[in-house]
Amino acid sequence: MKYDSQYYMLNESGRATSYMLDQVEGSDDGLERLMSLFPIHRKVLGPGRVGISEGNRAKFQPCDYHETAEQLVSEKFRQVLAPFNLPGVDFYQTNIVNGDKIWSEHYYMHIWNHHQAIHKKRSEISGTYVGDRFTLLKLSLDEEVLDQVPLEKRLVFRLREDPTFLFHESVVAALRAADLSGLGFRRVDDWFIGSAFEEDDDIDDDL
Repeated sequence: MKYDSQYYMLNESGRATSYMLDQVEGSDDGLERLMSLFPIHRKVLGPGRVGISEGNRAKFQPCDYHETAEQLVSEKFRQVLAPFNLPGVDFYQTNIVNGDKIWSEHYYMHIWNHHQAIHKKRSEISGTYVGDRFTLLKLSLDEEVLDQVPLEKRLVFRLREDPTFLFHESVVAALRAADLSGLGFRRVDDWFIGSAFEEDDDIDDDL
């Protein structure tokens, strides 16, 4: 269970939770494949385009982190990750559009570095591991798997069995130090399927 206290999930926090953003007309068609496990840079020929589907448009100002169908991050967020030289993590320039206002220094973050790292006995699911037909209820990471992966290759990764993205504590420390807006953290051993509705480990004060 040693890795359960070393890895975190990211989630929206603060004023970011007051809005829902989605791709809108004009977004590059290639970005529809962003959740694919594999690199898609050859499929994306232009920028993404995101609009506000819920929330007060008149008061909107973008945060450094927004949860959409993917993860939408700012240039400031991207620069925090750059020194880590993360394998299998790509950024696709995306415009946030609100009426005649356009914010262009944002990116869809595509994490296609993946490891089959769910500990099947300690984790809790609804469904079956056969064919990965399950909903993850509570997560524990398999130390026998991750012990075989050099740290630099698992600083940020996606679970191969489930679209859950994990960030090592060293990366989280850098993100915390950058004082990014809209961003919260939930450690794996403190996460369960309903934890998104509880108070975050870290809550920004940009309200």
